[in-house]
This record gives sequence, structure tokens and C-alpha cells, in this order.
Amino acid sequence: MGEFLGRLLTIGVAPDDDEDVRLRKFLLLVAALAITPLAVVWGAIYWIVGIPAAAAIPWLYVAISLATLVAFRMTRNYDWFAIGQFIPYIIFPFILMWTLGGFVPGSAVAIWASLAPLTALLLGHRRAALLLGCAYAILMAVSVILPALPAPGLPAWLQIAFFPLNLTMAPVVVWLLVRLFAGGQQGALTTVRRMVGRYFSADLAALLLADPQRAELGGEMAVVTILFADLGSYSTYAEKREPAQVVAMLNEYFGIAVPAIHEFGGVPVHLAGDAVMAVFGAPKPEPHHASRACSAALAILERTEPLAAGPEAGPRFHIGVNSGPALVGNIGSEEYRNFTAIGDTTNLAARLQDIAKPGGVVIGPTTAADLDDRFELSSLGLVYVKGRVEPTEAFALRST
Repeated sequence: MGEFLGRLLTIGVAPDDDEDVRLRKFLLLVAALAITPLAVVWGAIYWIVGIPAAAAIPWLYVAISLATLVAFRMTRNYDWFAIGQFIPYIIFPFILMWTLGGFVPGSAVAIWASLAPLTALLLGHRRAALLLGCAYAILMAVSVILPALPAPGLPAWLQIAFFPLNLTMAPVVVWLLVRLFAGGQQGALTTVRRMVGRYFSADLAALLLADPQRAELGGEMAVVTILFADLGSYSTYAEKREPAQVVAMLNEYFGIAVPAIHEFGGVPVHLAGDAVMAVFGAPKPEPHHASRACSAALAILERTEPLAAGPEAGPRFHIGVNSGPALVGNIGSEEYRNFTAIGDTTNLAARLQDIAKPGGVVIGPTTAADLDDRFELSSLGLVYVKGRVEPTEAFALRST
């Protein structure tokens, strides 16, 4: 039964439907499947008490609803399916109420018509909801103004019993749709958060979801620490192995390096081949970004050492770290962009990584000045790096 219902609720779903379209189709199917059995029961009751004209109206709705379901199954055309549901929603309850002799003899059955504008609004069809709401108001006014048809003699006990049934079941269906809609939206949001979290750090993902404007091109100046880690002798390693083996190796190394960066509050912004770049101190300000970046660098080397020293004798990271001002934000185009840090601080970090030996960390003078006695520094003196005219002081980093 559960498998059958699951298949039933996927009627009309197309492979290229986005989450919003899938949710709309699902909710409209739920509404149709919830109302259809109730209409069968209502019609059966009217038939049993000897009012076949009233019984024919909900049964006619059932026939139309099932026909639209079959058509929807074949065409996957959501618009026609919605029209085939909303029009009977809004019209048939009033026809049934008029057939039964008016509002009181009909036990307020016209309240079921309110499902049409409410469901349309819930599905995001604001214009259709407005039109259906106006139609509901007009039909209700007509029911009040025009003289009622002669009542067919519905038993008093049944007339009284139908009042709470109609006034209860219609809101229950609305509540069910609202509950499913909220759950669907939350589920979609959870999926988005999970996907965003795979590409960004937790802090950056939270900022982007809370403030989508942060995804726009541009950025702002911030004092940060940049870490570059590259696998030494990677080309030699890759030359002798199949691409699948190389990818497996990279995933092992990055599976250690990226969590270490996250652990110390960094944001990985590039995974370029065999290298990773990370920003510390942005987008969420962090006063101790230099020491955090250095701690991450040492953790990366320590935790990947078993891979480098194992039977396969994998490569080792060599890492450069530098602190200073950079423009932190998004660079690229309207179609594709990347969160990064731009400026001389970033360029120097990359060059310091170039002079670091495999298994070593070289840091810049600003980073060194911000560290405490947990770290051991060895001065490398003034070094010349590619792209810079003046030499810069560099330090080899070790943990105490």
C-alpha cells in the first residue's frame, strides 16, 4: 500500500522539474487524493438517503478528478491539471448546496469551495488565487441573494451531522496541505544547506543563506591570513599512475586537509589540481587568524604524513602562509563566480609556498609577528620570490 501510494504521488513528475515544480505537483496531487475519497463518501450518503441528484454532484467531481489525473499521468502538463482541479473545487460545492436547498439545508457544504483559492495561494499562483477568491465571494453572494431551490428533504439528523463534518474536514485538508508545504519547503532548504555546505565552510554557507547579497560580485577589504598548500612531486607521482588512482590519492589528502582547515576556522576557496587555498579571518572576522592558519598548516602536515610515508610513498604538502590586507569577496562573471581573497597578501602566500620544501611551512613576517610561543620559528632571512622586486623576510614554522 505504501509503495502504491508513493508511486501515485509521483504521477506527472518530469526529470527536469525543479524542487518548486515538484512540490507544487505533489501538493495538488495530495489535495486531489484527499478530496476524492471524501467526495465518494458524501455522494454515497446522499444516494442512501434517497437524493440521487445531490449524490451525482460529488460523484461527477470524482469522475472529473480521476480523468484529470489520468491526463496528467500521460501529459505531465501541470497547468491543465491545476485548471482541471481548481474549477471543480470552486463550482461543485455551490451547485451541491443549491441542489440541497441553500446554506442551512445544505449544511454549509459550499465551504469546500474555499479550498480552491487557498490551495492556489499555497502553490504560489497568486493571480489564480485572487480570481478564485473573487469567484468564491460572488458565488457566496449569489447564494444569499437568490431564492433557494426547494429542499429535497434531507433528514434533520443528517443535516445537523453534515454541519460539523463540512466545517471540520475542509479545514483539515487545508491544514494537511499547509503542513506538507512547510515540510517540503524545509526539506528543500535543508537540501540546499547541505549542498552549499559541501562547497563552502559552515560560516560562509550560513552567511550566504542568511544574506544572498553576499553572493554578488565584489567584496570588501579585510585583514586576513592566506594559506596555500601544494603537493610536492605531484607530477612525478601522477605520471606513473592511472587517473583514477591519482584522483583517489587527491581525495585522501584533501579529505584530511580540508577538515583541518575547517577545524581551525578557515574557509577553503580553491581546490586547484593538487593544491588548496584557504582564507582565515573572513568572511567572519577572527582576531587570531594568523595562529589559526599556522595551526591548520601544521595539522595538515602531521595528519597526511602517514600517507606520504606509507607503502605508496605519496607526495607531501609544502605550505605557505601570509597575513595582511586583501579584498575578500566574489570574483568572476554573472554566470560563474568564486569566493576568494585578492591582493599582494595572497600573492606572497603563494610565493612562500613555492620556496617551502615538501613537509615544510614557510610564513611571512606579518604572520610571524602575530604568533605566540606555541610556535617555533627559524628565520630564513631575506628571500627573493617571483614577481616581487624587493626581498621579504621569511620564516620556517614548526610546532613547539
